[in-house]
Amino acid sequence: MLLPNWLLPNLQNLEQINVESCDQLREIIGAPISEDEEAVSDVLIKLNLPKLRELTLKSLPGLKSICSKNGVMVCDSLQLITVDYCLNLKRIPPFVPLVGNEQPYAYAPPSLQISSSTELWESLEWDDPNFKNVLQPHRHLFPT
Repeated sequence: MLLPNWLLPNLQNLEQINVESCDQLREIIGAPISEDEEAVSDVLIKLNLPKLRELTLKSLPGLKSICSKNGVMVCDSLQLITVDYCLNLKRIPPFVPLVGNEQPYAYAPPSLQISSSTELWESLEWDDPNFKNVLQPHRHLFPT
């Protein structure tokens, strides 16, 4: 894991995460799961990075997720997500603000751009299938 979630309160001014060529990395932001949280699979953990503008992930063959399955990244400033040669990546979490009932609100900022290969995009598993549709207009392809 690159960043444990307990470190995030100290990274509120973080604007970029760029990770490249790390074979052993499995997850970018780890969220601990207690036995109670594991029993209640719909408990969401908000991972706040309010100033994050850019997330670039390249040549990370072991990467399986950006954050844990119950994690929702709240990144209101996010403008660019680039994912290249991350063949085992299976999940891109919602990058949206949460509404009152702690459910992700499915919209994407108009300035958001997502760059990935078609192969990666099609292999991703989505917590909310509607979220893929919301992100689709923001996606830019590059060759596989």
